[in-house]
Amino acid sequence: MTEASPETKVEYEIINVERYNRSQRLHHWVHVISMLTFFFTGLELFLQMYFIGDYFLTRSFHFVLGIFIGAWDLLYFPYILVKYNKIREIIPTPRDFLDLFIITLCYFRILPDSKYPHHDFYILEEEKYVMKYHPGQKILSVSNIFVIFGMGVTGIVLAENVAPGAAGFFIPGFVIAVFSLIVIPFELLSINLRLIHFLGYLYFILTTLLHFYLAIIPSNQNRLRGIVTGKEKLRVARAE
Repeated sequence: MTEASPETKVEYEIINVERYNRSQRLHHWVHVISMLTFFFTGLELFLQMYFIGDYFLTRSFHFVLGIFIGAWDLLYFPYILVKYNKIREIIPTPRDFLDLFIITLCYFRILPDSKYPHHDFYILEEEKYVMKYHPGQKILSVSNIFVIFGMGVTGIVLAENVAPGAAGFFIPGFVIAVFSLIVIPFELLSINLRLIHFLGYLYFILTTLLHFYLAIIPSNQNRLRGIVTGKEKLRVARAE
């Protein structure tokens, strides 16, 4: 598909390029399904309303999901970054925070679109993306790791406080002991561990809703197609 521009005498072509490889798409969608199920079982435990099974079945399933998500995001995701040499791309920099602020101003039309900082671009000659990760993606990816770890620590300690030995069926004893030591400062400061766990839950609910909204808006639907099929349509200029 091409079209000519009489003003510039440049031809434009729509090409399909790979934006997300198979490993990235696998990580994303397994994470989505796991987290949604995790949210649901956590809500059941919080409300004490069980749609499938009872408290013990839901709690056990919640434990298994938590362990799986921890391994998936704290082990498999870093593996992908190392395998495809993306470690540097995912680590936020001070410039990313400034760009995110500018992007927010552009989104609310406080600044014109021309000021929008391009966080990635496609090199036609080399057929590859450069600086693919959006500043918001970088910040969320790193913060997710800390929140997942925090929720795992508080969740396991809370489970042991409510039902001693419950977590021991799924988690090695030395891990429970280490996690119990981690939360001692919070307990000494009378900080409610259940509140910390719930705040982590809210964090993931809110960021997931924001992510979903940004994914379905018209300007990003091509990106949504990319995370499903791996391919993204780009309009590129080719000199005559």
